[in-house]
Amino acid sequence: MTYSVEPKVEPKGPAFQVPAAPSTDTLRIILVGSPQAVQNYVMTHHQWGYAEAIAWSPPLPTPHPGQIMRILTKRLHLLQPTDSPEDLTATH
Repeated sequence: MTYSVEPKVEPKGPAFQVPAAPSTDTLRIILVGSPQAVQNYVMTHHQWGYAEAIAWSPPLPTPHPGQIMRILTKRLHLLQPTDSPEDLTATH
């Protein structure tokens, strides 16, 4: 009996590119899922006061059928080595 082994083909890169965050104190939150699941997440977090629904990117295509992607970019206040957690509550 003879078996043939197919050579493993390594992907050449990601199916899509996500741009880097503009700075070190910026966070990108990426949602990928069905349009209904993504919209539900966006609206729930809007109701909780986490992010305005309009702050998310419009629905973007993905390489997966029936799925979309939305991106939220948030700027954070990062603690410095000399900061204490009380410093954050005093300024916000």
